[in-house]
Amino acid sequence: MDLDRYVDVAAEVIDLPVTPDWKPGVVRFLGLAAEMAQLLETVALDDAELVMAPVYSPDAFAGGKDD
Repeated sequence: MDLDRYVDVAAEVIDLPVTPDWKPGVVRFLGLAAEMAQLLETVALDDAELVMAPVYSPDAFAGGKDD
């Protein structure tokens, strides 16, 4: 993947200013993130062992109660 081009296009799509001074760092860290994601994708996960975290709901604590 051409990360340099990806940063240009993605920044334009989401209207995120990336100055020429910042771009090398953005490209570098995007590349590191891609490497980490690729490493994580190699780990086999057993769906039976996955435990989902509870979802926070502010309504449960309305009025200062711990419902």
